[in-house]
Amino acid sequence: MRAEDRIDTGRSRPLRWWDAGVAATVAVMAGIGIVELLDERAASAFEMLSVFGPLALLLAWYLLLGRTALRRATLELPLRPVDLCYLGGLVLMVGLAAAAVPSYATLQAIAYPMIWTIVARYRDAVIWSAALALAVGVGFVGGFSKAGRIEGLGEATAVVLLSFAFAVVMGTWITRIFAQGERYRELAEQLRRSQEEVAALSQEAGAAAERERLSRELHDTLTQTLTGLLMLGEQADRALAAGDVERARERMGRVQAASRAAVEEARALVAATHPLGDGGLEQAIERVAAGLREDAELSVRCELEPLPLDRERQVVVLRAVQEGLSNVRRHARAEEAVVSLRRDGSDALLTIEDDGAGPQAAAQGQDASGRSDGSSAPPTGFGLDGLRDRVRLVGGEMRFEPREGGGSRLSVRVPLAAAVREGGGE
Repeated sequence: MRAEDRIDTGRSRPLRWWDAGVAATVAVMAGIGIVELLDERAASAFEMLSVFGPLALLLAWYLLLGRTALRRATLELPLRPVDLCYLGGLVLMVGLAAAAVPSYATLQAIAYPMIWTIVARYRDAVIWSAALALAVGVGFVGGFSKAGRIEGLGEATAVVLLSFAFAVVMGTWITRIFAQGERYRELAEQLRRSQEEVAALSQEAGAAAERERLSRELHDTLTQTLTGLLMLGEQADRALAAGDVERARERMGRVQAASRAAVEEARALVAATHPLGDGGLEQAIERVAAGLREDAELSVRCELEPLPLDRERQVVVLRAVQEGLSNVRRHARAEEAVVSLRRDGSDALLTIEDDGAGPQAAAQGQDASGRSDGSSAPPTGFGLDGLRDRVRLVGGEMRFEPREGGGSRLSVRVPLAAAVREGGGE
């Protein structure tokens, strides 16, 4: 058996209604036939055959081909020649039944719905309905002529035309409802596909945002630590070249310490641990400043005020300190830097000032790849641009400008916690 002929139990249930409808209609027509025979004083075998034969033939034809045709229509499978054969036989048999007993024209009540169910194309359904109306009309003519009741032909013709018109109107209405349902189904399917596309795009956007976040984290942690390692290694190499073994040994000790710090940063990044470590934001900033003092022999002074910042904004401030001091070490050629964190209205204001060459010299010290002149540090790819994006994401703003009296000034302003802003104090 072919796959298209397999019956799905749930979708074959409508055939039960067709079976019940056909059985009820044939039973009613058989009752009418019995009444017709009772009017006769002595019905012959031929008369009984002419009354009940069309009904039996119609029922057998339905069981043989009709149920299969209706099942295929229910499963929305393509029309086959055998289905057209059934429709042709149905039209012919209803016409013959109307010729045998004019009251059998009531079989149209079951024949028209079958036509509109089996035939998918609207035009073809109308043609088959017209053929059925013509067959019933011819049957009427034959039946009334045989009974000598010519006066009933006008009424019969009116009944045929009204039945045909009613069938076409009902079929048109049902077809339009079905077409509208199909359009709604297609729209629902398009909406489902659109939702899947949106979900996929959202997932991709989330993945891209996560990659960007990790890139910033790598730049603000491992990249800067590795840059410091390179600088310490160069200092140790120059000390060895100058014969200063003690200074070279001290620099190598710093390399080992910085390497261990890099390992810890990598572990913290992989485990998504708190980047501030123990002691909160202020101590984390102090640790960054202490590392710069030891690595670059730069004077770094911290003026820090405890502020009510949530974890996300604390991380932003810490990353700003790391980026700002990294720029001071690599580009500013400064001797002193000051890190200040204080409250300014409803915001937290971080400033990093140095007495170096200023922003213009720092910009000239970078080539197109982000590499600073006179340093073997690798290009970062983020720097101040990445910091500006990070600050903007938490509703803050960043400025990098010359400082009065020389040097540069990096300022980062981020909002305080909402509850503190509303209360006007800590």
